[in-house]
Amino acid sequence: MKENRRILVLYGSQTFTAKEMAERIWRMTKVLEFKGPVQAFDEYPISKLIHEEFAMFVCATTGQGDEPDNMKKFWKFLLRKNLPSTSLVKLKYGVIGLGDSSYAKFNFVGKKLHKRLMQLGATPLLDIGLCDYQHDLGHDAVLTPWLKNFFTILQTYYPNLKTEELTATFVPRWKVSILKNMDENPKKTISNDIYYSGGQKDTFVDSLLLEIEENQRTTDENHFQDVRLITLKATDTILDYKPGDIFNIRPRNSEEDVFDLFNIFEMHNIDIKPHYKLLVEEYHEDMPVPEFLKTPLTMYDIAEQYWDLRAYPTPYFFSLLALVSEDKLERDKCIELSTPEGQEDWLNYCRRPRRTVLEVLHDFHKSASKLTIQIIFELFSSIKARSFSIASSCLPNNGNKIVLLVAVVRYYTKLKRERLGLASNWLKNLNVGDRVYGWIKKGSLVFPDHTIPHILVGPGTGLAPFRSLLQERNYLNTLNKDNMLMFFGCRYKDKDFHCKEELETYVQEQKLSLYTAFSRDLDKKVYVQHKIKEQSELLWHLVKNRDAYIYISGNAKNMPDNVKEAFVEIFNEIGGLTSEQAKDMLHNLENTGRLQVEAW
Repeated sequence: MKENRRILVLYGSQTFTAKEMAERIWRMTKVLEFKGPVQAFDEYPISKLIHEEFAMFVCATTGQGDEPDNMKKFWKFLLRKNLPSTSLVKLKYGVIGLGDSSYAKFNFVGKKLHKRLMQLGATPLLDIGLCDYQHDLGHDAVLTPWLKNFFTILQTYYPNLKTEELTATFVPRWKVSILKNMDENPKKTISNDIYYSGGQKDTFVDSLLLEIEENQRTTDENHFQDVRLITLKATDTILDYKPGDIFNIRPRNSEEDVFDLFNIFEMHNIDIKPHYKLLVEEYHEDMPVPEFLKTPLTMYDIAEQYWDLRAYPTPYFFSLLALVSEDKLERDKCIELSTPEGQEDWLNYCRRPRRTVLEVLHDFHKSASKLTIQIIFELFSSIKARSFSIASSCLPNNGNKIVLLVAVVRYYTKLKRERLGLASNWLKNLNVGDRVYGWIKKGSLVFPDHTIPHILVGPGTGLAPFRSLLQERNYLNTLNKDNMLMFFGCRYKDKDFHCKEELETYVQEQKLSLYTAFSRDLDKKVYVQHKIKEQSELLWHLVKNRDAYIYISGNAKNMPDNVKEAFVEIFNEIGGLTSEQAKDMLHNLENTGRLQVEAW
């Protein structure tokens, strides 16, 4: 190990995505014999940054261009006006942004950080890497070539770096081993959460133990989609949240998938049984074991709550499988799927058909037979927390309930195999009385005073944050139809019109102006953008003369762009603006917060 080789890797994200990416980078630095910690931004003592020579920063953008919770203190410190412009003159760095191009402020945090580091005298080794979740290859489309360039540039400072070894070496994060305890019937309860039920704390998460009070289907039994209205009740605390806030919850794998994994082990005579325990110990001083893994957990708990068995395998997955494979045909295929040259094959085999890691282990059964617990532990990615817009107000519920509006994901790919969304199907199967952990996060939507008109566009489950707003304004007696306009869309009025009675009651009481689009009830499909165009003159008046705010919530695929285009047409046709002026007006509304989008 070269004592003078050190590189700092910091990450900021609301989920595990940036952390796993930072750990992936850390593995590469280890292969190249670098020291240096991997930490969340706010875990790192920022006063030491002036002494660092090389650093890599991985940061996600949340909400309307906000930095993630575990980066806020770090960012606040960097913004101090009394910091000299030469503060970081010793630092040479790279920034990787994790973003979603469907949002207006795409990778805003990464761009801000990149600019601020340069203002403080730091030298970028290369331009910022702007990863886009919407890309077919996901973040890897930008990350893979960016990392290659970064380490190539690093060779100018360390000529002896052997960058060709980066993809051929396995570097485990921790030392893992099996404890073969004899208790074959470990106690298993829904509240036995490996992350929080043992009293563990998370620096950036204030976990809550909630109980399922109701789990109702809101769509007709004959409708193709099951949508759930799930009520969670606080057991020992008062909840405090605002309209637009988010509830995060980490789902679990189904019993079927967990048993499938252990069947794979059994099929290949891999001695890993559900009641065995996993011991995780520190391997490297710069990669400490997370708090929740310090106590040995059963392999069932790890398989159910830690490993994401519904994920599609990454190229890194195949590079690990290739290391243990003794079958030439399978090994060569794994190597191909793990390389940039094999990206199209990876897309066709994994991402497009949504092939899961379990299905791949069945396909590559000869390679799977050679797996060890150390490789297995690194092979699976971890289950990420899922975020849901809260569909209730805490005021009329006295701060003891949270309601979620959840569309249960179930579809078929070109493989003709059923695909089930991990989180939505887990939530669907929770029973009244089950207790689960989750946490509230400040949302990205910000609502103005009730005297300012609100134009709410929320088809399907996009209704959720607006239901929270309506309930709160109704409770405060500030809800009226002149300032609250909602455009709601679904397929059928009688099958998937969520919260129909509640919304119609607001209309009857003159508290809400409601415009509905039922796309399958007529011969011609009608969507929310069509209803928006029908109200062109009213909407132009509200936006132009009364400073109305526009909110769009729902599926990110086409709906937000279609709605934005409808408003551009209104500004053009009713407002008399040129096409360019109309687009500029829309962009100005976005930049000033008068047009906000929450899409998923």
